[in-house]
Amino acid sequence: MGDLVKRSAGQQLPAVAEAVPEEIWIDHYLDQKQSEVARYWNILLKRKRLVAFVALLVFAAGAVYTFTAPRIYSARVNLQIEPEQNVLGYQEAYAAAVSDPTYLRTQSQVLRSEVLGTRVVNRLKLVSDPSQTVATARWFASQVVVTPVEGTQVLNVSFRSEDPKFAATAINTLADEYLNYGFASKREVTTLAKNYVEEELAKAELRLEQSEKELVDYGRARGILLPTQDNNAITQKLVDLNSEMTKVDTQILANNYEALKATTVENFPQRLKTPVMAELDRNRAALEQKLATATQRFGPKWPEVEALAGELAQVNKQLGEERAAIIAQEKASYDVEMAHRARLGSAIDDQTQRADQLAKDSIEFNLLKRKVDADRKMHEGLLNRMKEMDVSVGLKALNVHVIDRGYVPTLPVLPNVPLNLALALTLGVILGAAVACSVEFFDQTVKSPEDVEQRLGMPFLAAIPAFSNAWKEGSRGHLVAVNNSERPSSTKLGDDAAMYWESYRSLRTSILFSSPQHRPQTILVTSALPGEGKSTTAMNLAISLAQTGAHTLLVEVDMRKPKLADVFNIPPRGGLSGYLAGVTELSAELHQTAVPNLCVVPSGPIPPNPPELLGSARMTRGLSLMRRHFQYVVFDGPPVLPVSDAAIVATQVDGVVLVVDGTGSATHATKARNLLRSVNAKLLGALVNKAQVERLDFYQYSYSDYVNSDVVPQSQKAV
Repeated sequence: MGDLVKRSAGQQLPAVAEAVPEEIWIDHYLDQKQSEVARYWNILLKRKRLVAFVALLVFAAGAVYTFTAPRIYSARVNLQIEPEQNVLGYQEAYAAAVSDPTYLRTQSQVLRSEVLGTRVVNRLKLVSDPSQTVATARWFASQVVVTPVEGTQVLNVSFRSEDPKFAATAINTLADEYLNYGFASKREVTTLAKNYVEEELAKAELRLEQSEKELVDYGRARGILLPTQDNNAITQKLVDLNSEMTKVDTQILANNYEALKATTVENFPQRLKTPVMAELDRNRAALEQKLATATQRFGPKWPEVEALAGELAQVNKQLGEERAAIIAQEKASYDVEMAHRARLGSAIDDQTQRADQLAKDSIEFNLLKRKVDADRKMHEGLLNRMKEMDVSVGLKALNVHVIDRGYVPTLPVLPNVPLNLALALTLGVILGAAVACSVEFFDQTVKSPEDVEQRLGMPFLAAIPAFSNAWKEGSRGHLVAVNNSERPSSTKLGDDAAMYWESYRSLRTSILFSSPQHRPQTILVTSALPGEGKSTTAMNLAISLAQTGAHTLLVEVDMRKPKLADVFNIPPRGGLSGYLAGVTELSAELHQTAVPNLCVVPSGPIPPNPPELLGSARMTRGLSLMRRHFQYVVFDGPPVLPVSDAAIVATQVDGVVLVVDGTGSATHATKARNLLRSVNAKLLGALVNKAQVERLDFYQYSYSDYVNSDVVPQSQKAV
């Protein structure tokens, strides 16, 4: 391994940014997501052709319908409908003058009724078969439109028909029949109502007399005059007793007898001590101090000590007597209050029984009283109504006037061409937007940062735009020329080079700062299936890392379909498979490329057992040597789903980058993610390859407006 490219003694890996909490990049990105309105707006912009097609289709259908529909004419009359007025007193006249909105709505229903339609059909002789009268009347009523004129008592009544003359004749006949129907119905209703009121008045008189008799009899039997909660003596007395019981309970709670029973002179509460007891307490303390001093000085047999002990015993005796007196006083007060409480409890029980009985009696009494009041009101109302009807029979004034009669219309009202076309266009745009959102909803491709995070549950690393034909022809998809024979024309790499360079730089930045603890040194680039661009991504990632000045190694571990030897014009020799098989040493398989700071190890001849070689001890030893001599090692891995090779390598590297085809389904990418997680691989995130630039919010701005010529590295400019 002596000829491996080595770092200088003082050379270190690029400085690592200060550690930040886990997932801070994702949290920050989610905080910066666009609002839902902006999201849907971007969907509409992305699928604007679909929206326009659906809108145009609906608009065309609406136009065809509008211009082929039959012309409908409308004739109308204006009816002034005033509230019904009787020749009555002041109050009735005032009530009649007040506008009632329900009255106009009622008359509107009458004008559209089947009964009135039948009268018009019979008068105009619209049917020859009587069995068709009802159906024709219903059709006629359905063509009548009634519109109240706001702020007035006028109804605008119109009738629609394909024949303008028939429309005018029909609406005028409807107005005439409405006047006749109203006059006849009022006279009939008045007569029937008067007969009914007379019968009900006689019944009400009998009910009132019977209910008054029942109320008087029940009150006398129960001794109830007018029981209410406000002035009932029994209820008030019960309230007073309960209030007194509350006061007694408060006094009992304030009594200290129970608390003092278990006390001694020493722990007697200070707040309950009498002045005498407090004085004795002070004397005791003084005597105890003197006794202690004298005992210590003269001994327990000294006369003065014995005298002090006697005085102290006398004080303690007085304290005990004073304590007993206080407890006796508290007990006497406690016994009096408990006796008072017992008497109150007995009185409350007795008064409660009386109040319960009164409540039961009052319920029945109040029911009877309400019945009397209801019967009296019914009787008075019927009597007043009878007097009014006696006065008003025959004095009903006609309250409907025809202001404007119908004329033959000259212009159709339907179809409304401008309105129909506007509605068709609006509906088409709405339907087109709905179709676009539905298509977006059912689109299972992974094409944006939101798709990567929501559908795959992985950090988003970057989006690599789909290569243009000019770029592929001029560079074969490589950021720089990787061998001497590859010399792309600079005229084909203008803005495309800037855009792709910026994409891979974004990928490089995301990978290097994907871990807050340390930057990944060994990186595996893989995909779910072949053909998703993992090899091109691995090569361009290695180139972008080498452009930072770091010694970078590109290793091809896809031993089933190798391609790096052809790309870099490396003679077919042992390669990585030869080293892992023990045929050559790793130093012999290192090849310096045309890219400064970039070396490559091709796969070599296809072996019969790639998984065993990749999981061998020589692979572990080779990986250790690569870590020692290179700042970054990029592995171009095989796809995850067809073979197990990628899963084996994924467990040995610092991080795995999953390449997702921006035109494919998320199902395969999800399976690949699950497989890598099952072997505890460290997933750095996923990148979207072959992304459509117009579908990415952050790529919607032209690179030529932002990126100048300095974006392309000097080595690229020289090409």
